[in-house]
Amino acid sequence: MTPERWQEVKKMLAGALERMPGERHAYLDQACAEPALRREVESLILAHEQAPTTFMAQPAAQPKELAIGSRLGPYQILALIGAGGMGVVYRARDERLERDVALKVLPAGLLADETVRRRFRKEALALAKLSHPNIAVIHDFGEEGGVNYLVMEYVLGQSLAERLKSGTLPEIELISLGDQIAAALEEAHEHGIVHRDLKPANIMVTPKGQAKVLDFGLAKLLAPAEAGDVTQSLAEGEVAGTLPYMAPEQLLGEPADARTDLWALGVVLYEAATGQRPFSEKLSSRLIDAILHQSPVAPRILNPRLSQETESILNKALARDRSLRYQTSSEMRADINRVQYALTPEHLTTIALAKGRRARGFTAAFLAAVLLGSGVAAIPSVRARIRGWLGAGAIPQERQLAVLPFEVTGGDPSAKAFGDGLTETLTAKLAQLTTSHPLVVISASAVRARRVMTADQARQEFGVNLALEGNLVRSGDRVRVNCNLVDTRTHRQLRADSITVVTSDPFEVQDEVVNGALRMLDLEVQPPGLEPLETHVTPVPGAYDLYLQARGYLQDYDKVENLDSAITVFKQALALDPNFALAYAGLGEAYWQKYVASKDARWVASARDACERALRPDPKLTAAHVCLGRIESGSGEYEKAAIEFERAVETEPTSDDAYRGLADAYEGLGKPAEAEKTYRRAIELRPRYWVPYSALGTFYDRQARYAEAASMFSQVIALAPDSIRGYYDLGAMYIYQGRYADAISMFQRSIAIRPTAGAYSNLGSAYFYLRRYYEADSAYGEALKLSQNNYVLWWNVGEGYYWTPGKRAESAQYYRQAISRAKESLQVNPRDAYVLGILAYCHAMLGERKPALDYLQEGLTLAPEDSEIRFKAALVYTQFGELTLALDWLKKALVAGFSATVVRDTPNFDALRSDPRFKALIDAK
Repeated sequence: MTPERWQEVKKMLAGALERMPGERHAYLDQACAEPALRREVESLILAHEQAPTTFMAQPAAQPKELAIGSRLGPYQILALIGAGGMGVVYRARDERLERDVALKVLPAGLLADETVRRRFRKEALALAKLSHPNIAVIHDFGEEGGVNYLVMEYVLGQSLAERLKSGTLPEIELISLGDQIAAALEEAHEHGIVHRDLKPANIMVTPKGQAKVLDFGLAKLLAPAEAGDVTQSLAEGEVAGTLPYMAPEQLLGEPADARTDLWALGVVLYEAATGQRPFSEKLSSRLIDAILHQSPVAPRILNPRLSQETESILNKALARDRSLRYQTSSEMRADINRVQYALTPEHLTTIALAKGRRARGFTAAFLAAVLLGSGVAAIPSVRARIRGWLGAGAIPQERQLAVLPFEVTGGDPSAKAFGDGLTETLTAKLAQLTTSHPLVVISASAVRARRVMTADQARQEFGVNLALEGNLVRSGDRVRVNCNLVDTRTHRQLRADSITVVTSDPFEVQDEVVNGALRMLDLEVQPPGLEPLETHVTPVPGAYDLYLQARGYLQDYDKVENLDSAITVFKQALALDPNFALAYAGLGEAYWQKYVASKDARWVASARDACERALRPDPKLTAAHVCLGRIESGSGEYEKAAIEFERAVETEPTSDDAYRGLADAYEGLGKPAEAEKTYRRAIELRPRYWVPYSALGTFYDRQARYAEAASMFSQVIALAPDSIRGYYDLGAMYIYQGRYADAISMFQRSIAIRPTAGAYSNLGSAYFYLRRYYEADSAYGEALKLSQNNYVLWWNVGEGYYWTPGKRAESAQYYRQAISRAKESLQVNPRDAYVLGILAYCHAMLGERKPALDYLQEGLTLAPEDSEIRFKAALVYTQFGELTLALDWLKKALVAGFSATVVRDTPNFDALRSDPRFKALIDAK
């Protein structure tokens, strides 16, 4: 095909792809009068072939076939293995090293340009450094007589594509291969290498069942763009990959990353599990449209023998939005490994019992369509029972919900702020139902603080079983809001709702979104309960629109510019409605956050004035009392703070912020019994809500009441069994109690759900106190990989190396890094006694007496009764050989409630163990 003809074909193809699938044939009928051109376009977009290709790119000329027995450089050609768009592959003999290799002859002309050759050589060298049992590595590359070639490891076996010709894989084999392939991707991604063309033909399976991934990075090596500019839009240029396995972002011309490979792995495993690809259209235009806009058939419909857990893995890997996909290979492997453990013979027998239910499924689906489409099903209780009978998308009886930040299409900051404000308002409205309905709602502030954006993150952080996702699109004078209710365990969409209203009426937007959420949750709210949900906080729609925008800006208060925007927009809302109480409360909160960020005392007066003005039109406004409580508490006026938070609790008993603020105020007043009662009140109000149990457990931890804290964290796990925080908080209490094996088990369970720096750090501490220092070093190192800016994690690594035989010299650099980062933290809060204690200890371990004692004295002055700073004093004096002082501070730490077990097992005190005073202290506890 001539270049001119190719441009004509490509232009026609791009025009067809811009249309909806049903319109493409009509477009070709009108625009493509030449029959030959029409045939060329249609033949080009047929994508059922397995061979690798560069989509929308004119094919390069294939190399001439090499004769068997001929030589290419030092390699003798033995046999032809296969051919594809990326070249022809031969089995060859490397006579220098006496080994068989796979030799790939690249398409002619690909490396004709010197710039491309340099890029190819540079990236081939990077690929050659990959060394992993599940990767077929590159050995060499070269050129002879104008022929460019790559030399790779020769793998004996058959490709997965060949293996699948004989049928689907048993689940246990499927999961094993998935784990191996994900491990290969993990290795490559850690080196910054993305495969871009993973498919069954590129996966070899040895006779022993070992998977070997071929052609790693070759899609990028052979892409015509410069390094770092891998893809272009379909209409403009080339996108490397094989169409049926390409992720949506590849088809949209966006850069590929690790999640792109995980999509392809999802396609491969889906095909191996079900016998067909998730998107099996033959015509390219229809296939592209399906990948971009459709969801695949549930795998268990095609293969009922699959476990639900495996189906969940496939569903998550094939999320169109890559932020909802597995973010890393290690995350995907964690889920795969859990399934591997579950695939015992007994488990497989249970799964096999489900075989044969497919026929009944059709009848149920038909009945659902009839009943749910009828008027009877409009009644929530009837609708819920119908869905319950059919077992289709049933809503859990105990609804534990996180409302995720609404996505906003387009780059309009005001629309984004409006969406964030709507998310917060919806959360607050639903939270009002939690005392009267089987509903738990995570506060918007908690979702924001943990930066939870996906259903999986919501399950891992909060243990919820439901997540409400939404997206908002503004177009002209209308806004469209789409909501999905998702099962966080299976990643299935249980319900969906969509509304379109005019933007001039934000009240209607709010009311319709709230009503839609109630429908999706199958919640019946009688008229008395509807009143607070339908209350409008201002009679001026424009003011409410601005209020939602300002609340949205305030959601991301870490950015100073967002605080400025929030203040400006709150003032605009107040200009439209000078009596808008909630806007005054929001303005006061924004002013307070400005003070927190700048420490400029002028903002405190502005914040107090705004919050007080909010109470003039509405003396019972919860938000105003919470705002004033924060200001008083932050100013050290704990008596006044307690009064404000108590009023907030009385007016809104479901406010997490009010209870937390009230308890903190009592602690500030030195009234721990009152703080404890406050947490107990929150628990009594909502006994099925895990958050107050966690707060009380943390309080008990601060009070060194470890057994009671463990009891609370156990309750958190019982209510939210997928909570990563619940497990590692409980494990920390087990450490204080000397229950190291139990602690390790808790941390490992937390890590299995999702690896976090906190869980790895605590795991390292459990090993440390057991004096298993090499294992402690490994865990501490994993924690540091996940969070580089946390001074505690650098300190932990320093500790591990200090006590590991042969590594003490390496500890100094980590203590130095801990000091540097702790000083940064001290600039934010110079009165943090815990940070001062860490600084004192790290300087002591470096032998730096003066700064160690200076920081220690400052910490003891700020918190003389604190058990942690007393313990640090004992450590510091022990390090300087002042053992009598060390014993005195140890006694004080233990009197304050510090763990005698930790004292007993801390290696720093080995010099004291022969002292009868030390033994007496430990025995006394």
